[in-house]
Amino acid sequence: MALNEAYLLELEPDRLLSRYREYAGLKPKAPNYKGWEDKGISGHTLGHYLSACAMMWAATGNKDIKERVTYIVDELALCQKSDGDGFISGIPRGKEIFEEVRAGNIISQGFDLNGGWVPLYSLHKVFAGLRDAYYYADNKKALDVEKKLGEWLARIVNPLNEAQLTALLRCEYGGMNEVLVDLAEDTKNDTFLALANKFYHKPILDPLKEQKDTLAGNHANTQIPKVIGLAKKYEATGDENSRGIAEFFWERVVNHHSYVIGGHSYAEHFGEPDRLNARLGAATCETCNTYNMLKLTRHTFKWNQLAEQADYYERALFNHILASQHPEDGRVNYFLSLDMGGQKDYRSKFGEFSCCVGTGMENHASYGKGIYYYSEKSLFITQYLPSTLKWQEYGVEVIQKTAYPEDEHINVAFHTDQPIKLAVNLRVPYWAEKGVEVTINGAPMKVNETPSQFITIERVWSQGDTIDLTLPMSLRIETMPDNTNRMAFMYGPLVLAGEVNRNETTESDDRLSEVFPVPVLISEKGHLLDHFHKDKQSFMWKTDGIGYPHDVHLIPFYQMHDHHYTVYWDVFSKKEWQKAEKEYKLTMEQQRFEEERTVDVVQPGEMQPERDHDFKGEHVSHGSVFNRAYRSTWKNGWFSFELAVLPAIVMQLVVTYPLEEDDTIGFDIFVDEQCITNDLIRSDDLNQFTYSTYLLPYELTKGKEHVTIMFKSRAEHRVAKVSGISTVKRHY
Repeated sequence: MALNEAYLLELEPDRLLSRYREYAGLKPKAPNYKGWEDKGISGHTLGHYLSACAMMWAATGNKDIKERVTYIVDELALCQKSDGDGFISGIPRGKEIFEEVRAGNIISQGFDLNGGWVPLYSLHKVFAGLRDAYYYADNKKALDVEKKLGEWLARIVNPLNEAQLTALLRCEYGGMNEVLVDLAEDTKNDTFLALANKFYHKPILDPLKEQKDTLAGNHANTQIPKVIGLAKKYEATGDENSRGIAEFFWERVVNHHSYVIGGHSYAEHFGEPDRLNARLGAATCETCNTYNMLKLTRHTFKWNQLAEQADYYERALFNHILASQHPEDGRVNYFLSLDMGGQKDYRSKFGEFSCCVGTGMENHASYGKGIYYYSEKSLFITQYLPSTLKWQEYGVEVIQKTAYPEDEHINVAFHTDQPIKLAVNLRVPYWAEKGVEVTINGAPMKVNETPSQFITIERVWSQGDTIDLTLPMSLRIETMPDNTNRMAFMYGPLVLAGEVNRNETTESDDRLSEVFPVPVLISEKGHLLDHFHKDKQSFMWKTDGIGYPHDVHLIPFYQMHDHHYTVYWDVFSKKEWQKAEKEYKLTMEQQRFEEERTVDVVQPGEMQPERDHDFKGEHVSHGSVFNRAYRSTWKNGWFSFELAVLPAIVMQLVVTYPLEEDDTIGFDIFVDEQCITNDLIRSDDLNQFTYSTYLLPYELTKGKEHVTIMFKSRAEHRVAKVSGISTVKRHY
């Protein structure tokens, strides 16, 4: 949290405000930042930054932080006044885009709206930042600016008919319904609630209302904020359908789509429920998704007070959010890799400003959320974090002291103006297999030790009373839902990761280490944990004689930085390994060979990869087939990407197509405007996809580091569904 506080003070508000002033007709005071702030989504970071600063001020009382909140709100008010219509944005062509929308001219290919990159998503961040400045920093002007912005948005959206609104909602719009419900409550103006109701995306939300999990293939983080908005709507109106959708969605994502660290999605998209084994890689667990799932969990816990919900919050907080921040400089992850042998990829603090950099600012400013809840004179302590709760209504201060999760002891002390009767509810975590110990003022208390429940202690609390809670931790196994031989290891609440580039090998098994960059574990399943030994001086475990080709060390995942690691391990009995060894080695060698050949890869139909590869196109469609995103076109359309090549090596292009037969398909592939369609070398069918390999003539790549790959339909035809594109070194 302190690292994040320092980072917030390093950022320059005038650079984040630069395009807001420019598009309001005012002279910028500083140049805008680069990365996403130099692209079509510019302006989104300011909203995150304003929210993070407001929350950090509330948590720390740092006056320098609060001054930034005040300054930004004042600047946005100036921009709004200069525009004259209530509008504020740092979005290129923002005003023009929304005037086109108001007129009913709406074109979206997925993440774009009339040529702009998710403009409503960016506006949602501004709404949220202003709301949080009002909530946490008591900035009344922020509410006034937000109200005028809401009135402007109503003038854009209210004239749209149902078909036009449906077209608008195809493009990611963040949690616009969430902030509009808040605005309705804060201004006591139900017109904003009516506006919030317009942001109901039927294709996603109606199946959830019917208790159907149709999430597979959908962009994950586009959907969660829609559900958070419905959670807010339930709290504001009592609408049971909204609550039902939120609770069903939470249960499906947490219990059927999430990995052991509490994150979910692969390459930003949902897959089939309980089918995670084949979805491990560098692009697992987008951090924005977990940021939003924690927000949703805070709502559902308020309704139900279920320990299961607080258990998930703990899992995701320690094993994803905390694990996503570098402990030396505060950089954060976009994806949190669960690739076997992967590495955490930290984003630039000042040169990128992706969505997860923005939510990262908020993540590490908001650890105080989700610890304490109350219902009348009943207090729930759901997370064990060193913290102080000042419950002013009852004149009680609750101080929690602990080194958890590295220590299993928690001390809770009470400071009161006068004795007070309260029910205190302590969570017994799901992992507490060895029971719990509770003492009050040093005296042992007999309690219900059932995991994933609350212990309720109701008594009169006086000045200086204490509760001491001990949660004995143990080593446990969690298996992949669709592969019981692939396992992760946990100690108490913590996921463990093993460093796989540790020099454990001798010369005699160097070759094996090349074949097995990630060791396998060979043990009878019932005795597997007998071969793990904890170091007495550190938070480290080591296997004893079961690692092949060498044993492994494991530490908490949140402590793993700057090394290659694995979280999931393949485990075989000796008999199973005798049968599987040869095939496993061949698979590993082939995988390593393909990784060494690959120079660049892009997944069409996914926002971040497309922006990274300069996606362009006309008459383009997108969707998902067999749980994999794709790009295609309508008739007479085209699209292109920029991919890296090697300037002195002959290259090949590998394109992945879903198997389909359609006589309307007819297209050519161009590399820097030269057609290579006839340079097809081979096509291989695998499951539901075809992998087609094309030669990239050397004269097209010689001396270049990047080329533009274009898919262009022939007259009155369309481009096939393209589900993957990569440039690779030529295989002779």
